[in-house]
Order: sequence, then structure tokens, then C-alpha cells
Amino acid sequence: MTASENTNVYDYVIIGAGSAGCVLANRLSEDENMSVLLLEAGPDDTKSEIHVPALMRCLWDSEVDWSYQTVPQQHACLALKDRCCNWNKGKVLGGSSSINMMQYVRGAKEDFDSWERLGAEGWSYDNVLPYFLKSENNTSEIHIATDYHSRGGMLTVSNNSPLNKYSEVILEAAEEIGFKIQDVNDCVDPVAFGYTQYTIKDGQRCSTAAAFLNPDTRARANLEIWTDAHVTKIVFDDKTARSVELFKNDEKVTVNVKGEVILSAGSVGSPQLLMLSGVGPRDQLESLGIPVLCDLPVGENLQDHVMTIMRCNANIEGRPQGVVSTTGVDVAGFTKTKEGSPWPEIQIIWCPDYYIYGGKEKTAWNFSDEFICRQSIFRLRSRDPMAYPIIDPHYLEDPDDVKRMIKVDIIELIPYINQEMTPTYFRFPNCPHEMDSDEYWEHVIRHVSLTLYHPVGTCKMGAKNDEAAVVDPTLRVRGLDNVRVVDASVMPHLTSGNTNAPTIMIAEKGSDLIKQDMKL
Repeated sequence: MTASENTNVYDYVIIGAGSAGCVLANRLSEDENMSVLLLEAGPDDTKSEIHVPALMRCLWDSEVDWSYQTVPQQHACLALKDRCCNWNKGKVLGGSSSINMMQYVRGAKEDFDSWERLGAEGWSYDNVLPYFLKSENNTSEIHIATDYHSRGGMLTVSNNSPLNKYSEVILEAAEEIGFKIQDVNDCVDPVAFGYTQYTIKDGQRCSTAAAFLNPDTRARANLEIWTDAHVTKIVFDDKTARSVELFKNDEKVTVNVKGEVILSAGSVGSPQLLMLSGVGPRDQLESLGIPVLCDLPVGENLQDHVMTIMRCNANIEGRPQGVVSTTGVDVAGFTKTKEGSPWPEIQIIWCPDYYIYGGKEKTAWNFSDEFICRQSIFRLRSRDPMAYPIIDPHYLEDPDDVKRMIKVDIIELIPYINQEMTPTYFRFPNCPHEMDSDEYWEHVIRHVSLTLYHPVGTCKMGAKNDEAAVVDPTLRVRGLDNVRVVDASVMPHLTSGNTNAPTIMIAEKGSDLIKQDMKL
């Protein structure tokens, strides 16, 4: 193995070309006087399955997936092999936006207002809404007619088409038990059911790579994009980042930086790289023999959504409708299980499926509810940059979490779906409890639980004097001169829904913060 040094010096070195990194590369390279290097550990997004929405599951555990895995869980994921949950995260241009289910969900107004109350000044809903709108090119005339959507941005947001004909039945049932039916991105009053929208353009996935690294952007003379470039360390002179070390084509390469290093490697990659570079909890770094540059609580705020999948028989022969340009998921709902909760703790997703019984194909529905888990642990496994970190989300460790999932209104909704479908639950195998009892549902929830792939918070944003924060409201790493984190890891707490749209928003706002500082 040989070593070399890239003699170029870049104004911005962006580590990670995922949902945030692609946005940053586009926005920062708009200034032709600024040189930008975008580094991605995985390949370019040329794999054909990436662009076909219905083939998203073919991408998981493939060469474009980091395929992280949790440690064995004690209270959840009990039906999974070794009780370990796979954390599929994109290792490709576009990152997880190239392998996810493409749902465009922003969260609740209170999510962002609470960020600001926790010390993230400038990140209230009124502050971040313009950045959601900046990215968006919404193709729905109904959505454009509201104040919550826009047209003309780079990220195409569209309806699933054609809609599955049974989704309307579910919405009617939800309305029957008192839910509002509306745009699920009406963040002001989000407790509702509605059709979801997707980052799909002309029947193909619209990842951040497709949207923000379009041919015109890639042709900019001041932007370089390196794929298969695995960053292993940031090198500092005192508290100033001077270079980045990486492996590319089995060669060790050093890249020099004169402006800023921007970490956009995600909620696993960004904290791991900070700690490998000497920025993190002192006791953890010293135990691994890593010299401590800056003692910060990196990795200590990990949060995720835990999901339980349940299946009901729709008693209809034949497969559900659908084509390769759709995801199969049309309907989502948001609800609360705790009186006075400022935001919905539960998101419900309905997905058509089919099975074979008696030699005939029959339609079924998988429905899942998701709940925030906040007791997670993230630690380095070793000094080896190729070794995956230790991830222990402690899913459903708190008994109250399970009780609140059992209370969710989705169970009440089932009997009302009685027009074209007459659902009946499948009996969960080998369960000793009476069907439909609380004990039965707890058994189901603990066995078929898994992640919904929304880890955040490992580089928490907070006030400059907040000792629990890793970055300040300008996304600068506390105590360092020229390092920022711009991705989902900066979220002070998890949003109420999917995290791809908020991550893109963070990158849009982060780009402006960086540009403002450069002008100063």
C-alpha cells in the first residue's frame, strides 16, 4: 500500500455525499471562487436498482449499504437473528436518499420550536420552513395551493401514482374514528392521516445525488467529487483542521484544507470520525489510546424510531395494485398516546402485501407504528477506522414504551375497514397469550420490532455554553476552529416522522450559515 498527498488545497472538504453532503456540494460550489471537494466512501449512483422505486429492498445489504448492525437487544427485535437489528445506511452518492423508501415527511412544528428552546437559536419552525421550501419542487397542484409547499427547487416531491385503490378505504376508516384527513406535511397541526408524498421524479428515485449533483453541477470547475474515498482521520494543528486522511483505491491519500472541514457522514459516520480524530468523550478515547484533542459528548445523544410490523388479512384474492415506479406505501398517520404531548409520538404506515393460501394469491396489509427510543448507546469499537462502532439502541427497555405502543389508535381503526376489505389478524405463532390481549400485543411488539432507520442526535446541536452539545447553532464543533457537522446527527431530538426531508433542510440552512461566515 502506498501513500500520497493531493497537492491541491481546498476551501471546503465535505466528508460524506449523502442526503446532506450532496446539497452542501451544490450550494457551496455556487461561488466559483470557492474550491469544494466532496468525498464519498461508496461508489457513484450508477447501480440501476437505485433509480427504480419498487426495487429499494434490493439495495439493502448490498455493496451500496454500510449494513451497520446493533448489538443483541434484550427487550426488542426478539424474532431477528441473534436479536440484532440491521441499520441499513447508504454507502453511495446520495447516501440513504439513494436506498430509502423516499417518503417526504417533515415532522411537526413543535419539533423545531423545541430545538430552539433547547438552545438551537435560529432553528424554530418559522426559521426552517423557508429552507424546506427552497429545496422543494412539488408537482401536486393541491399541495402547491397551500403555504407549506413550493415549486422550482431542485428536489422533486410528488404523489405516489397510481394510488393503491384500498388506501382510500383506510383513510375513510381513520376519519370514522375521528382523525383529520390532510397533507401530512401540515406541520402546524400534524395529528392526522393522509396520503404521503415521495422524492420521485418521472417515475424514478429523486435522491439528493440525482437532484443536487445534476450534470451542470458536476461540470463546475471548482467542484471535485471523489467516490470510493473512505476518510479515516482529520488531522489538526492545535484546534485547526489542516488535512484529511483517506483511503482511495487502496492508496492512503492526504487532502489539505484551507477553509473548513464539513462532516456529513451521518449519525454513525460523523461521530465515529470525530472520535477517531480525538474529539469525543475523554474516558472513551483514552481507553482506546486515542489522544484527546477536545473532550465533547460525541455519540451520547443517539435516538431512533423503533417500529413494529403487524399484518392483517384483507380477504381479497390477487395481489395489490402497483408498478415499479411506486413504493407501495400510500398512507401515513400521526397520533399521540400521551395526553398533553406537544407532538405526535407515533407514526403509522400502511403497506399492501400479498401471500399464498390454498393455492391462491391473497392481499394482505402490513401496518407499522414507530416510537422514539432515547436510551441509546454509541461507542467506538476500536481505533481501527474500518471497524464498525458499537450501537445499542436499547429498544423498548422502558416498559412504558410498550404500553404506549399498545394504546395506539391503529388497533381501534381496524374494525372500521369494512367496505372493500374485512381484515382479520394473523395469529402470531407460538404466542402463549390470549389473542388481542395486552399481553398478546406486547409479545408481538417485542418480537417483530426493528428500526425505522432514523438515527439522529449523535453530534447534538445546542447553545454555545451547553455542555451536552457537540455543535453550536451555526453547526461549528465546539472548541474547534474550522470543523462543522451538517447532517442528521446535529438534531437535538428526533423529529416526529421520517428524517430525510429534515436532513436536507439542515444542509440548506447549513450552507447559508457557512456562506455568511465566509463573507464575514
